[in-house]
Amino acid sequence: MNYTPNNPKPWLDCPPSGRLLRPQEVFERTGLGRSTVYAMIAEGDFPPFLKVSTRAAAMPEAWLECFVNDRAQAALASPAQ
Repeated sequence: MNYTPNNPKPWLDCPPSGRLLRPQEVFERTGLGRSTVYAMIAEGDFPPFLKVSTRAAAMPEAWLECFVNDRAQAALASPAQ
């Protein structure tokens, strides 16, 4: 069974709900580094941060959950190595 995503950007199907997560919390929850997250955002492979004020950015919790769920489904669908 090969995993083929219905949408390469699954967070677009999720309404922006839940808490607004500041960047540091996103890095901690995913275990990804700052530069990795920002590189993935630039490539369109990670949900973007929203500007909530002139000096603050945050990500809706639902977007991060959709991203993580999509990655988990991909991992479960890929053949064991």
